[in-house]
Parts: sequence; structure tokens; C-alpha cells
Amino acid sequence: MLHFRMNMPFVYMALYGSIMIVLVLLLRAALKKKLPGFVFPVLWGVVLLRLLVPFSLSSPMSLPVPALSFLTETSAWQEAVVHEDSFAAQDQWQDARVLEGTAGETGMAEDRADMAGERSETVAVSEQGYDRGEDLWNVSFLYGKNLLQFLYLAGLAGVTGFLGWQKYSYARRLKGSFLMEHNETVNTLLREMDMGHVLVFTSDQIASPLVCGLRNPRIYLPTRMDFQNTLLLRHVLAHETMHVRRGDNWLKCVMVAALALHWYNPLVWILSKCLASDLEAACDSAVLANYGEEERKSYAFSLLAMAVTGSRTTLLYSAFSRTEVEKRVKGILHYRKATAFVLALALLFTLGSTVVFATGGQAPFSTRLTAYCFSSNCRWGGYVQITRDIALGKDAQARAEGIVISVLGTDKAGDPGLLEEKIRTELAEEFGVEKRAFAMDFSLCLDQEEIEKEYEALGLTQGEDGFWLYQNEPIRIFHDKMLGCWQTKEDGAVDVSVQRDRLGYATSVTVWRQGEREFEEQILLREAAR
Repeated sequence: MLHFRMNMPFVYMALYGSIMIVLVLLLRAALKKKLPGFVFPVLWGVVLLRLLVPFSLSSPMSLPVPALSFLTETSAWQEAVVHEDSFAAQDQWQDARVLEGTAGETGMAEDRADMAGERSETVAVSEQGYDRGEDLWNVSFLYGKNLLQFLYLAGLAGVTGFLGWQKYSYARRLKGSFLMEHNETVNTLLREMDMGHVLVFTSDQIASPLVCGLRNPRIYLPTRMDFQNTLLLRHVLAHETMHVRRGDNWLKCVMVAALALHWYNPLVWILSKCLASDLEAACDSAVLANYGEEERKSYAFSLLAMAVTGSRTTLLYSAFSRTEVEKRVKGILHYRKATAFVLALALLFTLGSTVVFATGGQAPFSTRLTAYCFSSNCRWGGYVQITRDIALGKDAQARAEGIVISVLGTDKAGDPGLLEEKIRTELAEEFGVEKRAFAMDFSLCLDQEEIEKEYEALGLTQGEDGFWLYQNEPIRIFHDKMLGCWQTKEDGAVDVSVQRDRLGYATSVTVWRQGEREFEEQILLREAAR
């Protein structure tokens, strides 16, 4: 199932485009000599599409959205708790609970609420004071962001101005060109190629042939060219008219737009160089497909003759390039006409690569599909996430919650792995998508009595102030990862971490005491995590 939107932020376009450039470069290095010439210009065209068009096309092959929260607006998730008896949205609660006081901090994520009154819920309160350092950081970030925007716009204006000046310079150089309307040799060759509508000019301001123009492309030939050499003229016109047939100048125009918008990205400049080279190689291959072995050799000699005094590759026009001649000649001399089997493989490769690249990235989206669901019949509760941006139809959340509640309510094994597999399978059948489009975030769902019973067996008891004690010693940092429970207290003497098995039963505790290296590291790790 595909899901199309025009909502891709520019930073994600640049990120995914850069990833695609690297992948195409790797494919190019490994397979360029084994695939027909048209393959890589097509792939570069897909990359340019990603760099310039803000589409988001979600598919089973989509990449996960990277966490660039500083570039996107986020808000805390307020969710309802759904229980099998009520199966309706109840009072809102925050999944991450924090209770701050003078004695320290405590977070009790294990007190999952039972809306019917079977289980108790501790609602957490968060009070945050004025933080001058954070305020200064926000101001600095704002100034930094504005500075980056200014630098980007300045670079965009500079590169656009440079390319515009280059375009103007070429236009001035070609302005005095002469139309070769009375050259019978040229006209005859063009008619033989079924390109009689293309105008051919000659100019003493250029060193090698080139194609200029988008809507009405024109061929420009240098006046130093030997127009009496019919074979040379045929080869040059065959190559240049192939550029016209394939619309290469349109692709170069799109490439220039990408360069202007992504001027800061060296990978886009590498793309422009590779694309210019691949377009020339693709034209050579298309021309050579109609030639025999002897004429291919003469075509190579013609290429050398025109490139000896040729200029550098231009970003604006399709032209002979001296810098790529040696590679192109080697390609011509080793050219082998592609068989039907190779062409079929190349088409499949191009189509598959295009689909993967086109659907490889997606815009940020809300991953939560359901509220927190639990059942009194199961030790586990949790919520469903979607792994890619996808349209699931009307009342998707209610339908998904119904499936989750049903699976939890009939659970016998208490195995979170089996629960997740069953939930994902039933969701896939319900919504008609692949199973990996869904992910389950489980946590233990135990009432306070169950928690105290398990902890008591491990030497853990709860003090009058609500903080846990280990063998009657105050705990500084308490952590039960699988239960989602943590506490901190400044005057604690030990750090304790509860270990649980795969089914969520508490099996042991890890204890660090004052003076041990791990004890000193725990507070640093916690601060880093915050």
C-alpha cells in the first residue's frame, strides 16, 4: 500500500537525496561497465526528483524517519487508557510520570490505571522552575538558526547569480552564430536522422559542438570544424541529435536547479559531474547501437578529433568534453550491443531501483496508533505504533484498540513476543497492509499489590515517604526498566536495578554501593540520559 503526500520538509529532502546519491555512486562504481548507458541517467533523474519535489511516498520499503526533533515541532503525547471493561477514552495521563519534591524525584510508571476501579493510578505532576541557562540556550539557538538561514540564502543568491552569469555569457558568445540553412550535407544528414526540424548554427566562439535550448533545441558547431569531412560531420550530428531526442538539456536544467538549491552539499556537485559524464556515455551507447564494428572505431576517432581542442564540460548545455574523452573512447572500443536478456535485466534493475529510491524516504508523521491498552487478564499492556506514514481508513484507532484488547484479554502464555506477533498479524489482516507496518510497545501492567509482593521477595520495601528501600537502606537511584519505574533520592546509600526474565517476572537485583565505580557512574549516566 502506497501513501502519497506533498509534505516533505526541505531538510529531509536534502538528507534522503544525499543518501540516494551515495547509493547511486556505489552502484555506478560496481555496475557501470555491465549495464546499458541509459540506466544511470534515469537513476540520477530520480535523485533530482527527490532533491527538488517535496513529495512523501510511503511504502513497505520506506526508510525510518530520522529523529531530527530540533527541526520539527513536537508536542507531548496525551493519551487515554483503554481497558477491556470500558473500552473508551478516559481521563488523560502522561506516559512519562515525574514527581518532584524536596526529598528527591520519583517516577512510578508501573501504576497503570484501572478505570473500572480494579487498579489504582498514580498521576504524576511536573513542576518546572525558571531555568536561565535553558533560556539563554534557546536564544542562542534562535540566533544560530537565523544565521544559518541568512548564510543559506546568501549562498543561494551567489550560486544562482553565477549560473545566471554563465548563461548570459554563453548567450552572448552564441549570439553571432550563423545558420547553416544552405549546407546540403548538413541538411541531408539531418533528414536521414529524421531530425530535419533541428536548426544547426556555426560559431567561432566555441571549441566543440554543443546543444542549446529547451523548447527549440539548436545544435552549434565550431567554425574550425572540417565540414568537408562527411563522416566526421555525420558522427557529430548523430551524437548531438541524440541529446535532442533524449531531452538531455531538460535534465541538465533540473540539475542546475538542484545545484542552486543545494549549493552547500558537495554530494550534489559530485552528482552534476557524474550526470554530465553519464549523459555523454548514454548518447554514445545509443548512437553505437546502430553502427557496425568498423564504424564504431571511426566514431571513436571522430570523438577524439573534436575533443582535442574541446572545452570543459558545461553545466548548462550538452557538449563534447575533453576531460571525459579517454573514458568514452575506451567505452566505445569495448562496446558490445546489449542482448535482449541484458536489456530485460537492466530494465528490471532500473525499475526496481527507481521504486526503492522514490519510496525510500517519508516525511515526519505521528507514530502512535492507539492509546495505552491493557486487560486484567494479562500482565502486559501497551500501545501500537505505525512504522511508516500510512492511511488506515475510518476509525483506525478504535479498530486497532479493539484488536489489541481482544488479544490481551484472551492471552494465556504471557509472552510479549507471542502477543506482539499475534497483534501485528491481526492488524495486518484488518487494515490490509504488511505486518511490519506495526510495532507494539509493551510494558508490564501490574497493580501495586503485585509489585510489592515481587519486590518483597528481593529485599525491597517501600518507606513511609513512598521511596523504595533495599534491606532497609535508603536507595539513591532505583530502576526497574521493564516495569518502567525509576526513583531518585539525593541522600540514598545504594543504587538498585531490578532484573526481570522474558515474561516479566522479577528474578534478581543488581546493587551498587558507595565507593564502587558503578555507583559513581550511575548519576553521570542518568544526567546524560536527561
